[in-house]
Amino acid sequence: MDPRSLQTYRLAIGLAQGLFLFALQRAYLTHTWPATDAYFFAPLLSAGFFIPLIATSGLGNVRPRTLSIWLAIATLICICLSVYDIYRMPGFGPAPVLRLLPSVAVWLAALLFIADKLVVAGDRERRCIATYPALFDVSWKHGIQALLTVLFVAILWGILVLGAQLFALIKVSLIARMIAQPLFWIPVTALATAYALHVADIRAGIVKGARNLVLILLSWLLPVMTVLAIGFILTVPFTGLETLWNTKRAAAILLTTAGALVFLINATYRDDQEATAPFLRYCRAAAAVALVLLVALAGYAVLERIDQHGLTPGRVTAVAVVIVAACYALGYAAAVARTGLTFRGLEPVNVGTAFVIMAILLALMTPVADPLRLSVNSQLARLQAGEIAADKFDYVFLRQKGGRYGSEALAAMAANAYGPVAAANAERVRTSPSINRRLAGPLPPLEKRLANVTVTSPKGAALPPSLLEQDWRTEPKRFSLPNCITGDAKCDAALIDLDGDGKDEVLLVTVPSGPAAVFKQQNDASWRLIGTVGYTFCAGVREGFDQGDVRIADPLFKDVMVGGQRLSITNGCAPRPPAVRAAPSQPTR
Repeated sequence: MDPRSLQTYRLAIGLAQGLFLFALQRAYLTHTWPATDAYFFAPLLSAGFFIPLIATSGLGNVRPRTLSIWLAIATLICICLSVYDIYRMPGFGPAPVLRLLPSVAVWLAALLFIADKLVVAGDRERRCIATYPALFDVSWKHGIQALLTVLFVAILWGILVLGAQLFALIKVSLIARMIAQPLFWIPVTALATAYALHVADIRAGIVKGARNLVLILLSWLLPVMTVLAIGFILTVPFTGLETLWNTKRAAAILLTTAGALVFLINATYRDDQEATAPFLRYCRAAAAVALVLLVALAGYAVLERIDQHGLTPGRVTAVAVVIVAACYALGYAAAVARTGLTFRGLEPVNVGTAFVIMAILLALMTPVADPLRLSVNSQLARLQAGEIAADKFDYVFLRQKGGRYGSEALAAMAANAYGPVAAANAERVRTSPSINRRLAGPLPPLEKRLANVTVTSPKGAALPPSLLEQDWRTEPKRFSLPNCITGDAKCDAALIDLDGDGKDEVLLVTVPSGPAAVFKQQNDASWRLIGTVGYTFCAGVREGFDQGDVRIADPLFKDVMVGGQRLSITNGCAPRPPAVRAAPSQPTR
């Protein structure tokens, strides 16, 4: 494919990606489908972000048939892992936008990056597993391309922001308003990314030169890191391990140091090993030995914490990192023993560990080694074994960080599955309104929630049951919901036509204190949160609700439109009327 056609296809993919992500962002903000269904929204988001990038990178580098198969497999991976992510953490609805990025997208990006390099290199050599030189070339080339792309997009936006500020000096805000619009910045960012990837791909010679320069510079950082690592190892016997463990962050720092050594060792390893300076070869061998000791210390630290306090999601991830680091450490040590300073044994170690990393990532993102499932099971096992007293058990961990597995464990405890003391504590946490506001779990029965709502205005009216029948756990602004919607809390309600369409909206106020909000029924009979109500803590508000004193009043001031946003003017709580004091009695004469 000629460069001009390749550029056209890649820019078309970038534009399509930008418009697709804009549509998802719009649906999320307006709370319309597919943002109303997390099981659709999360897969669309992950596939819409990653698949176009794979397609853009693969065009011109992978045969069409191979690329089509790989895109289909990658799409299936995105869909399956995203659906499971929603399943394991119910109650967030379309908030997978917020949850997907930190918890799944980083792992998913690493999985797809490694797999993509294996596919590209294998297709180049027409082999299932390419030779190491091909894998090395593709991996570093795409890594440098990614860095250049990020740099290009960052500079582009720096220029756009600077231009907006320039026009702002003469009171022209058009540029600032334009670049702030999602319809502009999302497609422009996607287009810029596609263009940068294209330019970096067709200018392979420049990229290769930049790669070689980066590798040369990085290789001379290896002696510095090696001296620091060996110095640390030699000092530990004099300071003692207790000092190391008391930092509470020993494993993280040790594993980070091990990762830096692995990265720098690979930076010194190139095809022209004869050209590698003898000094760097000795440093590489010493770094391989130091790596074994660092990983051993890190593994011991992680196992000690697990033995003392059981598994948590962070510790499960730490175990996975230790396993990967151990593959590198033992493999590199064996490579030094077998091939000496040439370090040729590094090649099979890197290729084999790449498959180990992919397997571990898949396990972490599926029920096989889901950190939530393993952590909950570990903590329950400690409770059952009597390693922790029932009244000291961290029930809030199950509710806030245990996801579906934690909610199911709390429900089992409430059913006396773990003894009366544990059941009492679990039931208290499970029904706590403050906890239920943070993370939805099993909803209280509908009859109980309906009984918790008292309609004070108009007198004798009944709350539409469909308002509470709707599953509000899929509401992106669920933190603004009154506590009676998803928890066991009391609310006062007023049925009042706020927009003059002849249909009553529902105003719910948490009793005795808490969020207040207004709900409107849609044409399809579903309900929508249309806004929150402030200043319900003001004097007289609660008393007014109790007495049914709820009525419509015209606003004192009109709203202000600024940058497409409606701003309302409020003057806070009205002062209480002054108390009438009795006149002082006159003294008798």
